[in-house]
Amino acid sequence: MTVNSTLRKTNPFVGNGNASSFPFTFKVFTENEVVVVRLNTSTSTEQTLALTTDYTVTLNANQNANPGGSVNLVGGNLATGFNLIITSNVQSLQGVDLTNQGGFYPEVINDALDKQAILHQQQQEVLDRS
Repeated sequence: MTVNSTLRKTNPFVGNGNASSFPFTFKVFTENEVVVVRLNTSTSTEQTLALTTDYTVTLNANQNANPGGSVNLVGGNLATGFNLIITSNVQSLQGVDLTNQGGFYPEVINDALDKQAILHQQQQEVLDRS
């Protein structure tokens, strides 16, 4: 799989009191790597929400063929006056251990390379905002 998009953040979802499920289309490896930020538009105050307490994540089954999933708010619909942004926080750890004369699994290599591209994208998003 290649990482076909440089976007690691959704456009703001504007609260209207009618939706509690919000899609995202970037690859992550686990639900813990999804970060949800709620913005109070009247005070410009941001709050990073907590997984399982404030939201749950449903990942698409095959992140290579169909990256992304959806975020579902636990407390109900996103109220008017609030925006929601979904981004990622893939940890910068290298978990692949290739051994001499071990099995060669292309998916392991592809995922490791995808993770490197994702880490660069996350850093670029922060740099672009600075």
